[in-house]
Amino acid sequence: MDLLNKILDFEKGDTFYRFGNADGKRWIVPAKNMSVALCLYQPSGIKGKLLKSLLPNLHGFTPVRRTIKAERVCCSLKKELSEVLDNIFGEEIEFSIFEGTPSVHKKPVIQLSHGGHISGYCKVSDKKEIAALFDKECEMLHRLAKRGIKNIPKVLYRGTLTCGVDIFVQSTQKTTHSETVHEWGALQEEFLATMHERTKHAVLFEESDFHRSLSTLLENADRLPCTTDRSLVIAATERILAKYRDEKVVFSAYHGDFTPWNMTVEKGRLFVFDFEYAAMSYPPGMDKCHFLLQTAFFEQRLSPEEAVRVCTADGKEPAAMYAIDIMSRYIAREKGAVSNETARMFAFCNEIVKQYIE
Repeated sequence: MDLLNKILDFEKGDTFYRFGNADGKRWIVPAKNMSVALCLYQPSGIKGKLLKSLLPNLHGFTPVRRTIKAERVCCSLKKELSEVLDNIFGEEIEFSIFEGTPSVHKKPVIQLSHGGHISGYCKVSDKKEIAALFDKECEMLHRLAKRGIKNIPKVLYRGTLTCGVDIFVQSTQKTTHSETVHEWGALQEEFLATMHERTKHAVLFEESDFHRSLSTLLENADRLPCTTDRSLVIAATERILAKYRDEKVVFSAYHGDFTPWNMTVEKGRLFVFDFEYAAMSYPPGMDKCHFLLQTAFFEQRLSPEEAVRVCTADGKEPAAMYAIDIMSRYIAREKGAVSNETARMFAFCNEIVKQYIE
C-alpha cells in the first residue's frame, strides 16, 4: 500500500490541493488557512515564490489551478494518527504535507498547525531504514539539548502506528513571519561556532564518526559513478586517513545537512532542524562547506568549477573532507543506484577533491 494511503483518508475530509515542481517534489495543502499551510513550501525560484504568494487568494479559480497543475482532492488524517497528534498538542490539528524529496530516503513531512499557529512537524515512514534515522535524530536532539544547544527542535513523540508506519513528531519555532535565508552570514557562523564550542572533545581519529565515513567510502569505492575519478577520490581519502592516523583530534557535532531549507530565521534568531544525518565527532567547518555547495548546486546552478571557488574559500582540505563525506553518504544510501541528479552532485564533489590533490 502507498504510504500516503496509510496516513490519509482520501474519501472524506476537507478540500486540499496537490501540486509539484520540476524536481519531482510534491505538496498537499488545504484550502483552509492556506497561507499557514504553505509555510511548508520553501521555493527559491521566482515562479515558486509567485505561486506561494498568489495561491492562497486565487486557488478557487480553475484556470489558476490548471496553470500550476494543481489537483483538487478531499482528504483527512487517518483516525489513529489524528488522535495521536491531537493528544500531543492538546487541540484539533490542521495539516499540510510535503511528500518528500525523491530518493531512497524519501519520507513525507506533515506540518501541524492550529489556526494561524504552526505547532510542529511530523515525519512518517514505513521503511525500517528511515525509522532508524528517526531514532538517530531523536538521540542527537537529546544529546545536543543536554549540551545547551538552543534553537533546535524538541522531541515530542516517537512511535509506531498499528498500520506499521513510524512517526516522529518535533516542536518548531517557525511562524508565518519566519524567513528562509539563502546567503551565508553571521547567524549561521554563530550557530556553528556555538555548537562546536559546546560539543568539542578529544577523540582518537580511528574512533570518530568521520573516520567511519572515510572507511565506508573506501569499502564501496567500486560503486562510485562514472562522473568521478575513482583513483583520485581513493587517493584523497587515503591522504586524509594517513595525515590523522593514530592522532587525538578535537572534533565536534556535525549537522550533516546544513542548508537554507533546513533552517529558518524568526525575529533575528536562527532555528535549525532536520538533524537525521548529524553525528558527534566530525572536523569543524564541514557544515559551512555543505551550505555553500548545496546552494551552489540547487539554487545558483553553478558549474563544478565555479562552485569549487566558493567551497574552497576556507581551505582545500576542509572542502575535500566534506566532498568525500558526501560521496560516502550517497554511496551507502543509494547502494549503487545513482540517479542523474546524484551523479551530477558527485561531479561537483570530484572537482573539489581534484583541487585538493593537485
